[in-house]
Amino acid sequence: MTDVQVFRGATVHTCGPRGVIERGDVVVRGGRVEAVREAGRAPRGATVHDVRGRHLTPGLVDPHVHMGVMPEGFANESKDINEMTAPLTPQMQALDAIWPGDVAFARARAAGVTTVCVLPGSANVVGGTGVVLKTAGRDVERMAIAPRACLKVAFGHNVKHSHGLKTGRAPLTRMGIAALFREAFDGAAAYGERRAKDASVPLDRGREALLRALRGEIPVRAHASRSDDILTALRLAREYGLRLVLEHGYEAHLVLEQVKAGAAAVVLGPMFRCCGSSEETHLDFAVTKALDDAGVTVAHMTDHPIVPVGYLSIQAGLCVRAGLSPDRALLTITRHAAEVLECASRVGSIEVGHDADLVVFDGPPLEIGSRVLATYIDGAPVYRHGDALPVPGMAH
Repeated sequence: MTDVQVFRGATVHTCGPRGVIERGDVVVRGGRVEAVREAGRAPRGATVHDVRGRHLTPGLVDPHVHMGVMPEGFANESKDINEMTAPLTPQMQALDAIWPGDVAFARARAAGVTTVCVLPGSANVVGGTGVVLKTAGRDVERMAIAPRACLKVAFGHNVKHSHGLKTGRAPLTRMGIAALFREAFDGAAAYGERRAKDASVPLDRGREALLRALRGEIPVRAHASRSDDILTALRLAREYGLRLVLEHGYEAHLVLEQVKAGAAAVVLGPMFRCCGSSEETHLDFAVTKALDDAGVTVAHMTDHPIVPVGYLSIQAGLCVRAGLSPDRALLTITRHAAEVLECASRVGSIEVGHDADLVVFDGPPLEIGSRVLATYIDGAPVYRHGDALPVPGMAH
């Protein structure tokens, strides 16, 4: 294969300023998009992929998963998703726990998912930093786009259930969660002031992570489903000047005015589930349209393995049934998801200069009957329809 490739004649869903090109060509050189245009003549010596009658999209983006830290197929092994030895663990890095051999990465590629954000779980008030990475590779550092992309925090039932009476330590209540949150950020601010005045103050990696959030260098990704937890997260973000993304956000539409005032993005999901607690009673695909209509940046996630990563496009498709247009629904798992991850200059749309992460579908990408025929990451094929997927629990 030459360094230049042309994907010829597809319906190209750019998810960018060009919108949909009915019969378009995408020219790729050196793993990046060189041109997006109406179908025409291929450069001399280019490898031509005839995708006439097919649909071409950017690689799909799942902004909230636990792939690699909660591997499939190992029921009797402990997972690496939550460091539950303390409620405040900002020094933890998901990067240090990801196993790229998790079969979920192959399943992601087969579903056209090329970029994910792997987050720590929601057991702790502050859980650590998440990593944005491509879904192909063996070395997580090489797969990573942003090794320490965000700070994960959590509110509500999961934190109370993981600590409190179960362990005999705080937090027991939502009051306790907010108090520990403030304790963590107040402590980090004081540490930063001491260290700025006295270079001999020992390095504290956890507080350094908190300081990055306080300085606005990374967003805070807040597990908050119920409206009271959403409002608490917004209140604390105001107090500390944090850039906030609401995770799950099932009741964000009930406090829409406050969400907009706080300039918070919302990552909805996972949506294929029954109501398991008071935090999920307003789970509804129609929430996507309500947020999108209000101008809130909204993306969808699977929370894999809570919902299989392969269902990401189906989840977006069900937003169409709930009233969102297909073009807007596709953005929730492409460009809007990339914007949440702050990597939209590289992924999430087919634009000149972007990574050549591309997916070939045999039909409209959000229709239930459409299949992924091929997935490319940085211009390299990482999945073709008919490829065998690894079996969970077996050597890869």
